[in-house]
Amino acid sequence: ATRGASGKVVNSVGAIPFCSTTTDLAITKTNNQTTIIPGAPTTYQIVVRNNGPNDVFGVPVTDTLPVVFTNASWTCAASSGSACQSANGVGSINTKVDLKNGGTATFNLTVTPDASATGTVTNTATVGMPDGAVDPNPTNNTASDTDTLTPQADLWSETTAPAQSTEPP
Repeated sequence: ATRGASGKVVNSVGAIPFCSTTTDLAITKTNNQTTIIPGAPTTYQIVVRNNGPNDVFGVPVTDTLPVVFTNASWTCAASSGSACQSANGVGSINTKVDLKNGGTATFNLTVTPDASATGTVTNTATVGMPDGAVDPNPTNNTASDTDTLTPQADLWSETTAPAQSTEPP
């Protein structure tokens, strides 16, 4: 006897709410230069840090590249106990990291400015919070690096003189 049970088991979970947590996330970004050469690669280091007091998971990290950048690729390495959900990629950064209290995720982003680019270029990276999490200090969740694009001339000169006879006149 089933005592009214239909024999059907339904396991359905619509959504599990994120338990609210408070932690201070911060991001920095630099290529340790104030000028870059169009046509030559440069590497930015982006560090996402969990200043605590809690662990946080599924932290979105984005860096939408300016159109002047080409050949973009990146890697991500996390400190012990933390994790990068993607270890590498191409183009703009749009991934997530899991950060223990005090943990970091370091991105190395290599880009090449278009050879004809001039002026200045600003590149901005952002760390967000997972749904339901609260950052008590959101002012350190965006980092920018501005560089002057300094074209370099590639000059080459050749001088030729008329041929001279080596025979006596």
